[in-house]
Amino acid sequence: VKDWIPFRDTFLDELIRLEGLGEHINLPNCPGCEGKDDIPASLGEYRCESCVGGQFWCASCTATAHALHPLHRIQKWNGQFFERVALRDLGVRVQLGHDGLPCPSPFERSAPIVVIDLSGIHEVAINYCDCGHVSAQRLAQLLRASWWPATVNRPSTVTTFATLKVFHALALQGKLNAYDFYSGLVRITTGTGTQKPKYRYKEFIRSMRCFRNVRAAKRAGRAHDPTGLEGTSQGGLVVACPLCPRPGRNMPEGWENAPDDEAWKHALFLAMDANFKLKLKNRGLTDVELSPGMSYFVNSTEYNEFLKDYVDEPEMKHCDSNHKAVDHANKPTAKRFTINGVGAVICSRHCFYRQHSVCDLQKGERYVFSNMDYILLSTVAKTAQGIKTLYISYDIACSYNKNFAPRMIKHPTDRQIDFSAVKIRWLIPKYHLLGHGQSCQTSFSHNKTPGVGRAHGEGIEGGWAELNPSALSTREMGKGARQENLDDILGAMNWRKLINIGFALKKSMKAAVYWRDRQKTDFDDADAKIPADVRQEWEGMLEAYEKDHTQPDPYDEPTTTTSLADVRIELAAEEAEQASLGHISPHEMTASMFVSTGMDLQDQQRLLVARAADSDATPASQATLKERQNILRHRITAWRAIQQIYMPGTANLLATPGPDSDGTDHDPSKIKLLLPSELSSPLRATVCVPGLATKELRLRRAQAEDALHQVRRSVRVTLGIRHYKRVHVDGPGQKANTRARGMIDRLQEKQRRHVLRYRASYSALEALDPDGDWRATLQQLKDDDVRPPRLEGKLGQGTHTVSWIWKSLKADARDLHHGNDQTTEEEILDSVRVDWATSRARYKRWDEEVLHLLAEMQRCILDFEFSASTWEDRVAHRTDAPEPIKSGLRAYAYRQAAHFRGLANNFVNTWRPVLRALGQPELWPPLAYPSTAPVPKDRTREPRPSHQAESLSGSEKSVDAESDAGSCSVEEDSGAESPASW
Repeated sequence: VKDWIPFRDTFLDELIRLEGLGEHINLPNCPGCEGKDDIPASLGEYRCESCVGGQFWCASCTATAHALHPLHRIQKWNGQFFERVALRDLGVRVQLGHDGLPCPSPFERSAPIVVIDLSGIHEVAINYCDCGHVSAQRLAQLLRASWWPATVNRPSTVTTFATLKVFHALALQGKLNAYDFYSGLVRITTGTGTQKPKYRYKEFIRSMRCFRNVRAAKRAGRAHDPTGLEGTSQGGLVVACPLCPRPGRNMPEGWENAPDDEAWKHALFLAMDANFKLKLKNRGLTDVELSPGMSYFVNSTEYNEFLKDYVDEPEMKHCDSNHKAVDHANKPTAKRFTINGVGAVICSRHCFYRQHSVCDLQKGERYVFSNMDYILLSTVAKTAQGIKTLYISYDIACSYNKNFAPRMIKHPTDRQIDFSAVKIRWLIPKYHLLGHGQSCQTSFSHNKTPGVGRAHGEGIEGGWAELNPSALSTREMGKGARQENLDDILGAMNWRKLINIGFALKKSMKAAVYWRDRQKTDFDDADAKIPADVRQEWEGMLEAYEKDHTQPDPYDEPTTTTSLADVRIELAAEEAEQASLGHISPHEMTASMFVSTGMDLQDQQRLLVARAADSDATPASQATLKERQNILRHRITAWRAIQQIYMPGTANLLATPGPDSDGTDHDPSKIKLLLPSELSSPLRATVCVPGLATKELRLRRAQAEDALHQVRRSVRVTLGIRHYKRVHVDGPGQKANTRARGMIDRLQEKQRRHVLRYRASYSALEALDPDGDWRATLQQLKDDDVRPPRLEGKLGQGTHTVSWIWKSLKADARDLHHGNDQTTEEEILDSVRVDWATSRARYKRWDEEVLHLLAEMQRCILDFEFSASTWEDRVAHRTDAPEPIKSGLRAYAYRQAAHFRGLANNFVNTWRPVLRALGQPELWPPLAYPSTAPVPKDRTREPRPSHQAESLSGSEKSVDAESDAGSCSVEEDSGAESPASW
């Protein structure tokens, strides 16, 4: 833009130039007439805005040149400026019925027909064909000219196919409403308001509604069926998910014989939700439904008949959740709305809307159980016949699943689920689960349910985010038009996901293999520290709980919640112990006691630095700080006397200023104690008595390990107190919250001291023995390393990595809040059971995700092959159709078949490099999809490790809720890394 600024005047001048005659001083001669002997040259008074070049023509030549371009915009020079004229005023009449050729017996329509086009709204003179050579009805003549008539009875208004297609695309992509689009066409026609075109807005929206209906039928193959649109089956116009299991269509042979522990590979994942923004005003309109029950909305007649017998249901809150979705379910409906929202069911891994999976909500979610039952059972009955396992996610699943079986009995038998043949697992979406109570955290968790992979259940929220912008326009429509409009948008969303699923699965597979291997490494490290008999016991506990949630929960913490009182007592005892650190008696001090006391003094120095930073400027605070400094200085002086015994050479260092002097200052926290680790290696050999450095090395290693245990303990205690605050304290009481917040701050200060103590020990170890065996267990401690072994109450479980601090040392009593010498081995192991189980679950979910993605790739290719074959079979349908129609039927069927085979080839070529690079199998027939060229190196960026909670994207909250490589809520490829929301 900056480069363009100097040329603005040039652009402005050229626009102004187009308003006049340009290079001509006077009107030029018409180039079409000039040079013809029998025709005198005429002045070129006319020019066309739509044609390239801007040449000037006479009236006759302009009419001749535009016989097949009746919608071009013509201007005439009136001596002062150009004014618009209609081509019909120049004698142009459009002949219909002969593909642009003249008709020997035309019928001249007396009044011009209004044509709504992208170039504006025109009035065009037309001739119908009345000769015997063309027997097409006048409606067909208009349609063959790519003009859509607004009515079937003597149409006086048409809309060009191009205009309908452009508006259709804009409405689907940008949710542009018809009124704004039509108003834009009026503005294009005349921006002055002096010559307004005839008002044809109602005709336009009627044409668009019918065009949308016929276009959907064409894409669904209804033109190839002899029964036509009337024979369309319920849900027959949908764009179905090619990745979900569909027996008889995209399932591999023998899938039904899979053992029980592998049945999840062929499971169907569904997500349910209600949206209260897609309302409909009660305007008393009478509307006609063009495709009742043929797409995503259920059949309104059957649905309303079913609901007639239902009354308001009782309060449905069955858990201690405080999530808004549960409370919002009980809000009363507004009187001015006849429909208060919609409910929907989608496939939760890929976010495709399904046949008969959407319904209107008349009375809010107090009425929602019957509404949601209806669409869930309807879509399962139509799309999941033969499926043995269902995973169903709903933000109030903990309440919804109660009495589901008794409610189901009220439905027709053909919509009931056979629980003896189908296994259902109820889940709560990951983001919504955070708002539920403790009782829901394991039994409804995606992360802890076998077979789920990395699905998250939040993808349906992304669909609402895309649908909601259309709410302002659809709420004003009739009921039928609204449902058809929403059906159309849902179909477009499904189609966009379908054609972009190839890149999405590729990116997901890379992330899934990466995180599976990384989480397996973490789990193997944790598993190696567990005795075989204990591991077997825990695995049995997990297996029992996964089969029956009434069994003991292996993810439940074995210890009681840490209370504020517990922590307050512990802190008081530790502070009393710290006050005595560094106090020594010079009598009978050993070398190891000397070094140990020096290390205690360094702890006191670090503590004093922290206290000085936290103290305020009041006289009392300054006096207390000064007193502590004096005590520390006195203890250092006493320790110096012993130092001359074990480090006699330090006397010269203390007397001579230099890099190894003590740097004595009025502030004792800055005094260098000159322990062996603080001296250079040559100096250490001359200053210290033999063996002193070795003693410090052993003490420093023990200090580092103890500090690391204390860091781990403080992390666990802080987690416990946060949980206590969330459960028992959080609320309107400011005093209790402030007290709890202060306690957490003290705990974090304590944790920081342990971290600094470890870092001091680590630096000393590096100085004393740079290549020692201590490096096998101890590493540099970064701030990022101090994190819990698992996330509590946050998103990002799948990509959480266990810090090395939990893997380097075996757990002992020092890791426990109340650990002491009497703590048993069983208690210590039980304290890490939840960490072990959570790490195992992370690895298992990623391992399942890899297998899910491989199965989905296979099903996708099989589904595309099935679609291609179906379209090829349609070539032979409607044998009694006229030959011109049969020609179109054949061409369209072959084009659709080629499209699906092209998608299959493109997806195979997209996935093959990744699968080979990752060592994964190709599950499609190699002869059908041969590798004809060397496999290119895959350059997709490696997933970046992250232990932080992922945010919701796009859709949802866009909600693809975790940044996982799991459920493929597919958006168009932008070429950028995105949450694998995935």
